[in-house]
Amino acid sequence: MRSRSARSEIEWTAPRAFAKLLERLVRSELSSRDALAYLLGRGCPPELAEAALVACQQRHFVDDARLGGLLAEKGRRVGWSQRRLRQEEYRRGLPEGEPLDEALSCRQLAERWLERGLETEKVAARLQRRGFSYSVIRQALAELQTPSSHR
Repeated sequence: MRSRSARSEIEWTAPRAFAKLLERLVRSELSSRDALAYLLGRGCPPELAEAALVACQQRHFVDDARLGGLLAEKGRRVGWSQRRLRQEEYRRGLPEGEPLDEALSCRQLAERWLERGLETEKVAARLQRRGFSYSVIRQALAELQTPSSHR
């Protein structure tokens, strides 16, 4: 009980709000929307939360463009579909970023899974679950099954 009442009785100041947000940002990147929601969820008054967010944005601790670029890079590395990337951007409150080369991502994932010995049908099903369209999957598998594409 004491911790709940102590939380509501915290004296919020501008430096405290800034410090709390910095403590959270050490763990992982946040979008502007998520950073503001974090402070408001902790009971920080809106005007102090917004001031802390602005201070962090000015110092580039919170940068939506950078976070969008990191998500796009992760999408390329992990093999996300365009749909998956847009879902992540929406979930984090980010504007739509650069498009992914969905055909390349699909082909790389399919090649990796086929090399591991997975059946073509199972590879296609996995790719569909990742959000790739049927036409992109069909094209990627056709390219990988032609003799000229193998090294």
